[in-house]
Amino acid sequence: MDIKYYLRKAQDVQAKDYLSVFPMLLGLILTPFYRKRLRDCWAVCERSDEARDNGYHFFKYVKEKHPHQKCFYAIDKKCHDYEKVEKYKTVVEFGSVKHWLLYFSCKFLISSQSFKPNAYLCTLIERSGMFRPHHVFLQHGITINKPDYLEASRRKVDYFITVTPQETEFVANELGYGSECVRMLGFPRFDALHEFKVEENMILIMPTWRKWLRFKSEGRNKNLDNDDLNEYIDAWTSLLENQEFRDLTRDKNLKIVFIMHSNMKEVISADTFMSDSVNVVDLEKCDLQSLMKSASMMITDYSSVFFDMVYMKKSVIFYQFDEEKFRSHHYKKGWFDYKQTPFGAWCETVPEVMEALSATIEKNYVPSDEYIKEHSKMFTQYDTENSKRVYSLLSNCNVMRGLNC
Repeated sequence: MDIKYYLRKAQDVQAKDYLSVFPMLLGLILTPFYRKRLRDCWAVCERSDEARDNGYHFFKYVKEKHPHQKCFYAIDKKCHDYEKVEKYKTVVEFGSVKHWLLYFSCKFLISSQSFKPNAYLCTLIERSGMFRPHHVFLQHGITINKPDYLEASRRKVDYFITVTPQETEFVANELGYGSECVRMLGFPRFDALHEFKVEENMILIMPTWRKWLRFKSEGRNKNLDNDDLNEYIDAWTSLLENQEFRDLTRDKNLKIVFIMHSNMKEVISADTFMSDSVNVVDLEKCDLQSLMKSASMMITDYSSVFFDMVYMKKSVIFYQFDEEKFRSHHYKKGWFDYKQTPFGAWCETVPEVMEALSATIEKNYVPSDEYIKEHSKMFTQYDTENSKRVYSLLSNCNVMRGLNC
């Protein structure tokens, strides 16, 4: 157990994390009475306030195609996405006693991020060796970087679901999970990316966040005069306020949608990016998948969500204005090379972004032959059976005799 790592992360613990001890203890006391009833159940979730990622799509598949399988979804019942899962009935309040009962008793914990009633408490429980659930990690996005929290020594999972051959090899070997744990079955949410209608000239701009601007353990500073924060804001506003960008938006009748990361709105107002030519939307309240299906292309920095666009054979521009700092303080480089890929143009400055954007529009957003060739190598399972493959794996697995099944 990496004591220094967990002590550093303890700086991010909030008051609500300490209060979670009470439902946890009650759940632990009640577990012997519910274990028999819940031992064959599957429990699914994403973040506490979301039902839109791989977890949701897999849960929806199970409830509609295999209703005999007992399957629960944990979510904050006050959040925007709750109505999407409410109709399936088997929904529990995130962090509640029922959630803890599932954590301690069910057959599989299935999640796109981390199925834990409380991340810090569960990490302490699992890493201390007191208890370890059977965790199926569906992922939030294709693993292209090398984050320290995702290394096998710090995250114990029974199955790590991947999409591409390159990613599969990287997760198994470089992150240390091994070939038995890593299964290339595809993302459940990709099942919904085969039928879509593009809205002409709609362009998504979707920056990811920087952890050193948010977490105390990473040197967070919420002061808006902070140089790092200003650098981040200036990089994006300089693009949106660029005269050439505005002229191109007007002349080509572009529909620009700027998607604010959920962490971004904690320290930056939406008004910072809003203008007559830019529509700013809140990531937590929008239907991101619908937006991506409607868009012609995307501009992002490092977000792995660009692979959803690539899966649909759409163009991407990578605007990486702080690459050196990002690699030093956020994520180390993994197997994917942003600079050497036919999926999108790599840019460091606004003029480079404008050149790439103009060229993409002139080609009517049509991908190159090299792009299509690389696409077939990357997505060897390009179909609508991702959820089916995950279900088949789990339904044929008897955890009582081990997980190599």
